[in-house]
Amino acid sequence: MEALTRTRTAALAACLVAACLATACSGFMLEGSQRSFAQFRKWNAGLNGTLELEFKTHSPNGLLLYTDDGGTYDFFELKLVEGALRLRYNLGGGAQILTEGRDLHDGHWHKVAVQRAGDTTSLTVDNATQARASRGKEFEFGHLDSNSDVFVGGMPAFYNNKLTMLALPSVIFEPRFGGEIRNLVYADDESGVPRRQEIRMKDFKVSGSIPHCPKLT
Repeated sequence: MEALTRTRTAALAACLVAACLATACSGFMLEGSQRSFAQFRKWNAGLNGTLELEFKTHSPNGLLLYTDDGGTYDFFELKLVEGALRLRYNLGGGAQILTEGRDLHDGHWHKVAVQRAGDTTSLTVDNATQARASRGKEFEFGHLDSNSDVFVGGMPAFYNNKLTMLALPSVIFEPRFGGEIRNLVYADDESGVPRRQEIRMKDFKVSGSIPHCPKLT
């Protein structure tokens, strides 16, 4: 009886660890309502930064991600447009667009990566990549101290009356993303080490389930 209790205790402990890991790695659900969004720390895109995330949705249109230099020129806007993923960005030489994928609102998980490499920016969706060199002479993404945080799924209402603080004011009018997001990872310009990001501010529902645990009797 004592051995059985020890076994069940160990199983419960293992299950709790698994639950914590599952919670840490689980994503979150955005309803696509007028208020839903998630806010993460600044991405130090620099000249060689990388940003990755995974998403799942049934909606063909919606803002996935936005960040800018604090309202001057530079920005990254990632959104779904009729089931395709579109990256619109400006690094000081004028706005450019990369589009990849189709029928991405199929309810399955899709992995996205935005990568900087000097004057070249690339968009990868499920291993298919589009890349383009930027115009101009200065390719740094703003200045880290004045850059905005990274907003996922929509923009906070704070910006509704402060459009001059956005490098791309029209982002505030984009339809919000309705679906699930997980594994937002930055590889910052300075370190190059991929790190999963934690939410700083949110208005969404948590998704994911805790695995079945045995009852301790």
